Amino acid sequence: MFYNLIYFNENLYDTYYTFANAGRAVQFNEIESQTDKGAQLGFNDTHVGLGKSSVIKGEVINNPASKLINLEHSLVDNDFFVDFETEPIFHQIEDLSRRMIFRATLPLKIHESFDMYEMTKRMKAELEQAGFMGRTSDDVELFNMVFDFDKIRLPVYNDDMGTVIFSKLHKDCLLIEENELEELSEDNIILAKVKRTHETHFTLFDPLKDFVTLNVGTIKAVEKRLPDSGILSPIEMRSAGMEIEIIAIYS
Repeated sequence: MFYNLIYFNENLYDTYYTFANAGRAVQFNEIESQTDKGAQLGFNDTHVGLGKSSVIKGEVINNPASKLINLEHSLVDNDFFVDFETEPIFHQIEDLSRRMIFRATLPLKIHESFDMYEMTKRMKAELEQAGFMGRTSDDVELFNMVFDFDKIRLPVYNDDMGTVIFSKLHKDCLLIEENELEELSEDNIILAKVKRTHETHFTLFDPLKDFVTLNVGTIKAVEKRLPDSGILSPIEMRSAGMEIEIIAIYS
């Protein structure tokens, strides 16, 4: 099977691969073998002949696609995993409980109110007016720290069902370019964990918390200045919602 990976969260992979293997996940960097008669060492279809005392040095090829395959294989027989792609299913995604991991075809949309460049322009202006940022070289460093574009989280959701399925994608985990983000809306497969559920309403995205890196004091000060903050207002949705942590998106 060939995977066209669009998104892969390495940190979530490390967490859930170890969990799925009951804490026994090990990556071998060097193998030493001592035997009386030699032996054959095999990894899948690759076999290596070992002498009485042999040391094999090398790096395991462990790219995102191979990690995803390993994780999916390790999840198959776990009670907390539901595969909507291959198994006969007797319930819907909305029925999944917290902490369950699932795999399903799920097109995703970026909310229309999310505009990364307009948010940056407005936020910079507000920080300057509030006296938190000026035009000196030190302020350039502050700008780069506050607006770390590689760490921006993108609000995505699917509202094709009674419950809105939503998440925040870490921009540095995307394996596509910004001008290819519309690929998220295609019939891709996602591997994700249920984080929490909401009965009547939820916040899809809060620019002051999800878009920039500010301490609590600065956030509160900016909030006081923005009684009607327009594009910097939280994106609220009035609906039942399920927040998920997306490990991978692929086709």
